[in-house]
Amino acid sequence: MTRSAPETGISLKVTKTIKASRERVFAAWTQPEMLHQWWGAHESFSAPIAEVDLKVGGKYRFGMLEPGKDAPYVSYGTYREVTPPEKLVFTWAFEKMPGDDADFVPAETLVTVEFIDKDGATEVVLTHERFPDDHMRDEHQAGWDGCLDGLERFFASGS
Repeated sequence: MTRSAPETGISLKVTKTIKASRERVFAAWTQPEMLHQWWGAHESFSAPIAEVDLKVGGKYRFGMLEPGKDAPYVSYGTYREVTPPEKLVFTWAFEKMPGDDADFVPAETLVTVEFIDKDGATEVVLTHERFPDDHMRDEHQAGWDGCLDGLERFFASGS
């Protein structure tokens, strides 16, 4: 169960140019075998969970594990738009973690990822909307920056 976040107008936008075709970058966002190799808020994280049902109405679950932790941070949601290789729109929420309050109900927000061709490279424009507060937005800003850095490293490594 999730609760829809109120329309607060609190959002963020992150942009990064990746040296790979948008078809390959789109695939990296949507194929579990590729997600396992780059997903995470920091380069030290691993990605033990990458489940994708890539269709409108399909579900996803991504997990990133911080070194020294027993349980991964798991995000999940539903695809609202799937337009290969141009755009993904999906809901976003986190599963309850050990130590969370007993009455924890995750806020459901909305993520749009656009893949724009830039002469063989891809500009990734990620917009995350409907944050309930500035603190949650700021936490996600750092996480998305780290994920896009991981995507850049993934392609720079020759993947």
